[in-house]
Amino acid sequence: MRRTRLAIAGISLATLAGCGIGPVSFSADRPAKAEPVVKAIDPNAPRPNILLITVDDAAAGDLRYMPHVRRLIGDQGVTVTNGIAPTPICAPARASLLTGQYTHNHGVLGVNGSRGGFRALKDKQTLPVWLQAAGYDTYFVGKYLNNYGRSPAEKRYVPPGWSDWHGSLDPATYNYSKTVTNRNGRVVVDKTYSTDSFAAQTDSMLRKAGRKSSPFYLWVNYVAPHHGGPSDADDPTRWKPKSKSALRTASPAARHRNLFRRLQLPKGPSLFRKPTDSFVGATRHSWTKRERREVREAYQQRLEALQAVDEAVAGHVRVLRRSGDLKDTLIVFTSDNGYFLGQHNLHGKLWFFNEGVTVPMVIRGPGLPKGDVTNTAVSHVDLPVTFAAAAGVQPTASTDGADVMPWLKRKQRVVRVVPIEAYPVSASGSRQLYAGVRIGDEWTYAVNSHGAEELYDLIRDPYQVRNVARDPAAAAVLSQARVLTDQYRNCMGQDCPREAYLP
Repeated sequence: MRRTRLAIAGISLATLAGCGIGPVSFSADRPAKAEPVVKAIDPNAPRPNILLITVDDAAAGDLRYMPHVRRLIGDQGVTVTNGIAPTPICAPARASLLTGQYTHNHGVLGVNGSRGGFRALKDKQTLPVWLQAAGYDTYFVGKYLNNYGRSPAEKRYVPPGWSDWHGSLDPATYNYSKTVTNRNGRVVVDKTYSTDSFAAQTDSMLRKAGRKSSPFYLWVNYVAPHHGGPSDADDPTRWKPKSKSALRTASPAARHRNLFRRLQLPKGPSLFRKPTDSFVGATRHSWTKRERREVREAYQQRLEALQAVDEAVAGHVRVLRRSGDLKDTLIVFTSDNGYFLGQHNLHGKLWFFNEGVTVPMVIRGPGLPKGDVTNTAVSHVDLPVTFAAAAGVQPTASTDGADVMPWLKRKQRVVRVVPIEAYPVSASGSRQLYAGVRIGDEWTYAVNSHGAEELYDLIRDPYQVRNVARDPAAAAVLSQARVLTDQYRNCMGQDCPREAYLP
């Protein structure tokens, strides 16, 4: 194979040979506690405000249809083309954004079940707790972890670390026409379109923050483009009401409905493909004409739902500019996971193919270059570590990510290994669906619980339609990917991969 790329993550070939390739273990049990990796900085140094804007289920390609996000954040900062969701599904991803830990460490393995959702998170050791203790005002608006607010006691529960809390309550989170939120322990019903409601609450917090001398951290998590009600006449679920297989869609704001009615699905060899390779992990589903129409309609409504978010981002930047805080604010826009719309015959998330594990990500802030594009991998676990480092905060729990700001500021291309893992949607034990690694923007490897392996060369095969795990020419890469998976499957803190510079 080509390239001098395989001395990765600070591991030489000699070191790899000495590690020993064992069978991949599928255990989510935590290793011994490691030391925190964030270093304290000069307490007298200026501390930025931090605004984290996330959406639910946005694919990396969706950023193309969000001009305000691209112009106001990407063009004024850095566009990360290799944003990674190590566990590409709702609650585990957001738990990583709170803790800076991989899923096997923070323990929120799925969406439901005893090891899934809101109840599985140990929320006393999170980024807002650390920032608040260091003098930050901390604000939250929008969707929290799945199943938050379902029990009577939870409807008024405010997680620790938040100065001002506006968390949406399930199941109303997924009703775009009526938001129900816990506002600092008080349940409020708002019949405003949910994205507009969250945007207004966020702008109000930003105005309040602009009148204070303390720096702020604000996380707003929009529901779009996740599917939700109310249903519209052109929804696939309305085409054949008794069909349980009809796709559920997002609910765009009235002003954006049918904006993309003529838009077709993005083409590519992985779309509705017919797998011919017995060890490719694509489904064997054969898509009917009606099902393909459903997927296209879902794609249309997802993008239409994101338009209100795009407008909201423009509003947030406008508020920061008027208050004079924009120049001192680090702003990140990203998603909890990517999304499949027919690629690899899949619909949804959780798989390790590019469409699921890569997320849109743009970052602007003090000291960052303007208009830069980087393919250095930046994952969910890196963002809390980066925020804590910028704030001069020492986390009181182990973190697995890295502070990426030095690389972004110096326009430094870094090849990184990112462990990837997934568990059942309803998680009650530690059984994994797969484990593996992303090696920069160049390789993806995964092995499932039955031992089936997939290896993709992302440069020669960006659509991931050829599994080279059985190709003799890729044997050396496969061997190293197995070692890296074995080494990092239960990593914690300083034992997790950081970075390696290209020769």
